Amino acid sequence: MSKKTIFQFFILSSIVIIILGVYFLYFTGNKNIVAIKSKVNENNFIKNEDDLITEMKYFSEDNKGNKYEIESDYGVINPDQTNLIKMSEVKATVYLSNGEKIFIRSKQAEYNNDNNDTTFSGSVKMNYGNNEISAENLELSFRNNFVTLYKDVNYDNGISNLIADKVMIDLVKKNTKILMNDKNRNILVRSKL
Repeated sequence: MSKKTIFQFFILSSIVIIILGVYFLYFTGNKNIVAIKSKVNENNFIKNEDDLITEMKYFSEDNKGNKYEIESDYGVINPDQTNLIKMSEVKATVYLSNGEKIFIRSKQAEYNNDNNDTTFSGSVKMNYGNNEISAENLELSFRNNFVTLYKDVNYDNGISNLIADKVMIDLVKKNTKILMNDKNRNILVRSKL
């Protein structure tokens, strides 16, 4: 083989290795894409300015075609558990594979970037379809497609208003369970008609 052929083979091999490396590094495995801009913001939520991440966005997609997007004004990565991110002023959107969208807003959230499970807290509002639910806490298990809202739950579907202690929603089967912590108390339902 001539030197020219060897050189061409070396260049072609290098290009293939680089393309495969980029593909496996960025397009396979965990599909979390992180867009982060940093700037200093004073707040009690942070330990020091090195821990602060502002204007954060996470995008992920599961193997069932459901997509999850969460963004916050700022957040802090837990130094002991780097997969947990405490966020403040949070907005999340769940795009279900059937075309439905769920919108969630809260004052705070703790996001696990390993499995996308998120615990929202503080004036949580969830909208899907004609339904609006407010509560103090919401747990979203993205991998199990399950939402649990609890503490001061107010459920409004446009026709009636419901007050309960806990609402559990199976996003796949579309089943909703409405519960009271004390079995002696009743769920309060008011008709708007």
